[in-house]
Amino acid sequence: MNQQHFGFEIEETLYRKAQDAIQAIGAQPNAEQLNQQVAEALVDITEVGFVAYYYKPSDMVTISSVVRKAADSGIVAVKRGVHMVIRKLFKKMDPSELQKLASYMDALLVHEKTADGKRFYVAFNLSSELFELAQELLARVRQDPEIDGYRQNIIAALNKLIRAGVEAYYETPSSMIKLGRVTRKTADLGITTAEKGSNIVVKKLFKVMPHEALIPLSSYFESLLHSDLESNSLQTP
Repeated sequence: MNQQHFGFEIEETLYRKAQDAIQAIGAQPNAEQLNQQVAEALVDITEVGFVAYYYKPSDMVTISSVVRKAADSGIVAVKRGVHMVIRKLFKKMDPSELQKLASYMDALLVHEKTADGKRFYVAFNLSSELFELAQELLARVRQDPEIDGYRQNIIAALNKLIRAGVEAYYETPSSMIKLGRVTRKTADLGITTAEKGSNIVVKKLFKVMPHEALIPLSSYFESLLHSDLESNSLQTP
């Protein structure tokens, strides 16, 4: 049975960049410049992630300039916090810990085989319960125009997806490494702030969104749910 994932598509060049960093760590784990190489690859991936998870869907809806400005400001703060955490974590990471994280990062880099070749993604495993909940809500959006009857359900589900993302992208990998008390506290605070900011943005956007605006969004979010992705490194052509 295939695992269920939630994630976004990336260009093959970025996939290769990340894989090159992972393979270099396996070949020469003591090279200091690899910490920076991995950090930059992760920053590039998060940039694509913010486009996929926020900017692209928010561009599909018409909202007031006040709400838009508040949401955009919140996301900018979230992005800064995430980038700060990445750079702090990798700045002086022990080689053995870097190898553990590289292995975990490799598991998030997945691909889909299509008739036209491979498509590449960054995606994390999603529980069956959350996967099914997301599908049920997407189906309801398509069928039920009375959005106020389940608006809060949508917000709650999105918050659960955010929580799952925090676990996959931060809590699980950070638990693999030893951090100083101050560094751990700073990193945890940055991610907590990012999660709270994301939840605020979701609430601001969806509490006033009309049903017709949710139609294109439902199709888009459905494209982030996957049940046919495969892991393993990209094979050299």
